[in-house]
Amino acid sequence: MQMDVTFGAGGRTTLRSALRSALTNFVVCCVRPLLRVQLALYKHDVDSAPFPEDEPKFVIAGPDPDRLLFIGDVAVAGYGVLRQGMTVVFHTALYLSRDRARGCRWATIADTDLTVAQVARMPDLGAANVDVVIIMLGVPDVLTATSSSAWATNLGAIIDRIHDQSAADCRIVLAGIPPMGDFRDMPPWVRKMLMRQVHRLNGITLATATHRPNTSFVPFPDWRVGNMYVEDLFSWKALHEMWARVLASATMEALDETSTTEITTDPD
Repeated sequence: MQMDVTFGAGGRTTLRSALRSALTNFVVCCVRPLLRVQLALYKHDVDSAPFPEDEPKFVIAGPDPDRLLFIGDVAVAGYGVLRQGMTVVFHTALYLSRDRARGCRWATIADTDLTVAQVARMPDLGAANVDVVIIMLGVPDVLTATSSSAWATNLGAIIDRIHDQSAADCRIVLAGIPPMGDFRDMPPWVRKMLMRQVHRLNGITLATATHRPNTSFVPFPDWRVGNMYVEDLFSWKALHEMWARVLASATMEALDETSTTEITTDPD
């Protein structure tokens, strides 16, 4: 008996999507052993890199302070700078406070090896009294070749937990993974491999933000401008400041959306 099988437009799209997903998973499996070498180099860099040596600040004085929560890996931990006042976290809060002419309070969940899966397993993220959660994960996940499905599932679980624990108007800002291949000398093929993994996870994060309420995605800024090099040395301080400006702008936009929603839904 002969059976004819036909696919409509929807079937062809589903098939292409399945094949693309299978190919991506195959490529991830192939590059995982190669990425282990980069992971070891990353851990060595972290062990020898400067981090803030002073006590962190969590408050900028001012009226009616905005409340932030930063969740992230090496950047939130303050990689490359010696003082808390130089970090992307502090500068994001500072720029936001100045732009909105009000105070700012924040908390952090940070570790240089923090992965999306580890955060997804945390029962309490401390988001109960937070206006905006800024998530800056991905560097360890790139180096451990986290699969697309695991990244999407765990990121979704984090967003769900934040919404469960926070007020209804809490906003979430998902920060894009930095272009890791640009920040250290490496062979071109290694850089290309890393950048493909960054692009893969950032694409999933963007899609997640698009389909989730009160959630936005902000890509990493174009860092190849300005005074990033001082006497031929890369300026991590300048990079922290540049990234903070972009994050502060996205956070302010999220807070403005909250204010607009409150005005629209106010029965008075």
